[in-house]
Amino acid sequence: MFNKGDVYTIKEVAKMLKVNIRTVYRWINSGDLRVAKFGRKTYRVFEVDLKKFVKKYM
Repeated sequence: MFNKGDVYTIKEVAKMLKVNIRTVYRWINSGDLRVAKFGRKTYRVFEVDLKKFVKKYM
């Protein structure tokens, strides 16, 4: 599922975790999932942060 050092879009994260994109945004807004924000609307999730999230919440 993960490759070392990858960076994922919100859509890719939703697909990997088999959830709706809105669910991923809820996790981001609640602070549960860390993201890097580029500009106003562009988010990226680093592999290391996604692994921490999965380990803690899934």
